[in-house]
Amino acid sequence: MRLLAIETATARTAVALGDDEELTAHVAEGAGRHTEVLAPAIESLLAARGWSPHDLDGVVVDVGPGLFTGLRVGIATAKGLAVATGVGLHAVTSTEVLAQSACDAGVTGRVAAVVDARRREVFWALYDLDGDRLVEVEGVEVAEPAVLARRLSELDGPVTLVGDGALLHRDALGAPEHPVLDAVLVPSPASALRLVRSRVAAGAVARSHRDVHPWYVRGADAVANFQVRGPGG
Repeated sequence: MRLLAIETATARTAVALGDDEELTAHVAEGAGRHTEVLAPAIESLLAARGWSPHDLDGVVVDVGPGLFTGLRVGIATAKGLAVATGVGLHAVTSTEVLAQSACDAGVTGRVAAVVDARRREVFWALYDLDGDRLVEVEGVEVAEPAVLARRLSELDGPVTLVGDGALLHRDALGAPEHPVLDAVLVPSPASALRLVRSRVAAGAVARSHRDVHPWYVRGADAVANFQVRGPGG
């Protein structure tokens, strides 16, 4: 099964290609330039493998939570590929991909995936890693770092923190008791591919492009700024 994964939930733009034998990934230069770098990154990676878009069996896309503009660019691109080639889409969330990335890095036990949500908030979710099995313990929420820190303090034992939000708010979240895994700061498209492959093996099927939408969790920054500052702000 030949899959393309698109990752634009954070400031980084990354793509990965995988089949039953080989997986390759590419991280585009230029943080936050999703619109400019995503399409060339996909074209370059496909060319390196000698594939065309019509050779794909599906497209994997991170639907969030994350950066509003990045998610829109990534999902629009994934939908465009699906329409052009007739393949289905596999949606993953940024937090579960971060947890899968931790799993791929050999982490076991409890993991909190923490994504920078701007506005001094984070998106976070809690997972248990048992070998190659990923179990969601608490679903995605948006909160101030202090609120997450209080929740972490209620748990028994240390929790490994992953994601750019964990790095940004490392001190507030209780380090060193809850260590930040510096090797996993953004969702990996390679991990997204592994996650989807395991789901397909368990019977999951691709979705139509009509059924895949961004998961913002909260309103866009522009809307919030308008409400706070008014039209002249």
